[in-house]
Amino acid sequence: MFKKGSKAYSIAHKKCPFCHEGAFFVDDNAYNLSKAGDLLDECPVCHRKYEPEPGFYYGGMYVSYALAVALFVTIYVAVQVLYPESPLWLYVVLILGGLVVFGPWMYALSKMIWANLFFKYTGVELTPAEREKAAQRAARRTAQ
Repeated sequence: MFKKGSKAYSIAHKKCPFCHEGAFFVDDNAYNLSKAGDLLDECPVCHRKYEPEPGFYYGGMYVSYALAVALFVTIYVAVQVLYPESPLWLYVVLILGGLVVFGPWMYALSKMIWANLFFKYTGVELTPAEREKAAQRAARRTAQ
């Protein structure tokens, strides 16, 4: 399940969704708030771009929302089972606290999940189609 080549490996280890070797984030620590969620422009190992188009990771908001709802339900059910006579304020405090504490981690995780939904593992070596695109880009740069 967590072997190299699986999407779960890339998500769990915060690695490039293409080669599963290079770093995905500028800083792996999701709680470094000055760089939280900042991506590298490309993989340092396979040199594939992480952002195929501007605004690509806006879709990660849907994943982040789903993660927040899952956390909300988990905390609610846990309090309901462990302390069935709890007042409403306890639910509010625990749920908001959980969202604040796990928010940066869920933000980074949502970007990893979103990227792995659309990018597939291809290994470190460029595919023939990728080599051709790279050659075309290089030719356009030299023509300018």
